[in-house]
Amino acid sequence: MDAAGFKKLVAKHFSPRIRELGWKGSGFHFRKVEDNHIVKIFGLQGSWYGGSVCCETAIHFDFIPDLAGKSFDKTTYASCIIRERLSPKGEGDYHWIFRDNEEDNVKSINQIWEAFETYGQRFYNDFNNFPEPFSSITPEDFDRTSFFRSGKKKSMKILDKYYVPNEIYLAWLLKEINSFIGKSDLAIEFGELGMKMTYDHANEMAKSNKGKVNQAYIDVNRGLFKMK
Repeated sequence: MDAAGFKKLVAKHFSPRIRELGWKGSGFHFRKVEDNHIVKIFGLQGSWYGGSVCCETAIHFDFIPDLAGKSFDKTTYASCIIRERLSPKGEGDYHWIFRDNEEDNVKSINQIWEAFETYGQRFYNDFNNFPEPFSSITPEDFDRTSFFRSGKKKSMKILDKYYVPNEIYLAWLLKEINSFIGKSDLAIEFGELGMKMTYDHANEMAKSNKGKVNQAYIDVNRGLFKMK
């Protein structure tokens, strides 16, 4: 079975269940907007090599566009900063392999549903108290040795368990959240931090480009961190 055939089984055996919980979407992409401004995202992703899918839980917010510039009601996990791979045991990378017969593929979809109900909901529930945990993060929580520089660097983690590998995007998100909840001074601090990391990254990239700084990259990020 290929991805198209698996998607048809998802439509039959997964989509009705998730819609009963108030989610919208079809195919491999689903979302649910909550009253606390959290947009819950769930998606299945076909492998680059074919023959399997992995599943992503993610969250976004109803007051900002995603990283691709899409509105919250059109966003997918691929453009979300806070995301976590789903697995039957709750941790680690996992791919559900396409099988030759329909029965085995339906079993895989049922397993995806069970993982979604157990570990996916646990992930989403961690953000029920928005603006926490984001409102408790300060610029000082970022490791001052940027991950773009040499030396050991610990990735930022939300709630001490969800890794965010791109600190620049996280700084942008925290700028937007603090601006939204009325913490303008803190929003400005995150904007300044984000631009500092932007220049660090631009200078690091220039080392492999004959010293030429990518001004377009800087300009794009300057737009992200501009206070409205």
